Amino acid sequence: MGQRHPVTAKTCFLVGALLLTYSGSAYAQGHRARHGLWMDAALGNGWVHVSSDTLRGRNQTGMDFTWDVGWTFSSRVRAGVGVDQWTSEWGGSGKQTWITSFNLLVYYYPLARRRFYLQAGATSADYMVVRAGAERADSTYFSGTAWGVTGATGWDIPVRGILSVRPLVSYSYGPPRSLHAPDGTLIATGWKHHLLSLDLGLVLHPRDTR
Repeated sequence: MGQRHPVTAKTCFLVGALLLTYSGSAYAQGHRARHGLWMDAALGNGWVHVSSDTLRGRNQTGMDFTWDVGWTFSSRVRAGVGVDQWTSEWGGSGKQTWITSFNLLVYYYPLARRRFYLQAGATSADYMVVRAGAERADSTYFSGTAWGVTGATGWDIPVRGILSVRPLVSYSYGPPRSLHAPDGTLIATGWKHHLLSLDLGLVLHPRDTR
């Protein structure tokens, strides 16, 4: 009985290697590669939590818009740059809160069908309060910028040709920073934010090639 285990282990190893080789070959023959330019735009809702050295915490709800463009390197990996604009009130006037983020993003598709994907990146987030509708900002305006991180998960739903619809749940963190008025007056210190958004967008993918 003791001599059968090495033979069994070697046999299982060879069978497993053959199966992996066959499945990899079948995937390469049955799936096309994807390379080229991509672009997407989305709109949805966002929930923001802000706090500072003097503010315990405050929540706000608003509208979120994203626009991204980049390059597809393979069937599983694409990368790009983008902008994410969260606004406490769209189309109104008066005092509003804006969070404008410029993002460096990497996307990874862990599944063979290339539908579900994970997104991660770095973001330069600018938090500002403005008086919308005026010709220029007044004394209520203040802002501060800091580098943070962002992550998301989404799903590509093919529509036709290179067009897909994609729901996306994303999170971004803006680390502590100081907020200043336009004249340099210090408004707040240790200001940070957490932004959770749910967007629905359209994606233009490059065509598949052999």
